[in-house]
Amino acid sequence: MIRRVGRAAEGFAPPVIAIAAALALWEAVVQLLRIPPYLLPAPSVVLGTLGQLLGAGWVEPLRVGGAPASVLRDASITVAEALIGLAAGTAIGVALGTLMAHSRFAEQAIYPVVAAIRATPIISIAPIFIIWFGFGMAPKAALAALATFFPIMVNCVTGMRSVDPQALEFFRSVHASTREIFWHLRVPNTLPYFFAGLRLSVSLALIGATVGELLGASEGLGFMITQTAINLLTTHVFSGVIVLAALGIVLTEIVSLIQGRVLYWHESERA
Repeated sequence: MIRRVGRAAEGFAPPVIAIAAALALWEAVVQLLRIPPYLLPAPSVVLGTLGQLLGAGWVEPLRVGGAPASVLRDASITVAEALIGLAAGTAIGVALGTLMAHSRFAEQAIYPVVAAIRATPIISIAPIFIIWFGFGMAPKAALAALATFFPIMVNCVTGMRSVDPQALEFFRSVHASTREIFWHLRVPNTLPYFFAGLRLSVSLALIGATVGELLGASEGLGFMITQTAINLLTTHVFSGVIVLAALGIVLTEIVSLIQGRVLYWHESERA
């Protein structure tokens, strides 16, 4: 137990020291150069504002755009949009990846289209989704799905095609059906690749949802950041960014915990 605590402390110490040093340097620069808060607030001011916003709970004293706002409520809305998009993007990515892994024709037909979509900046697609789906949760979830399906798809194709040739030959030698090979060989081999893509996609889902909120929304962290930036409330903008970063870290860690539970048998988890 003591050794585990020691190892955990060793793992946390470097990033904590680095962040503390960066914050101290930031604070010193702002104080020495006397930078106005609306340009670059000091970390102490930002953390104070963030503490007030979180302390207010679901009712924020600041009124944004003429309506009451709450950083907790905005955060919950952004997370909901991101998770819905992540679920949809994961389903699409797994379906396309499975199809492409089993059919070269499907890969040749689908991949160029997917690559073109992937190469298109998501911010340029956001207005189209807003026109189609309105200003509610749907366009943000759609953008999150668009941002997340590609890593899942590529990792699924890689995982299903990188099975051990000897294991595949063994399954065929015992006359295993295509379905049995899929479920008992290809799927287990794909899971590590799938979770690697999922960890990446979590942050992409938050990005997609936030981009949609920045361009057209009445709630969410992206909307809060936009409205406070318009009013030069820079400390609130930084607070929103910090909350988004914290959400990304928490969601990624949750995926890592699930991965550890599912892949307890895999060598990467045992190591």
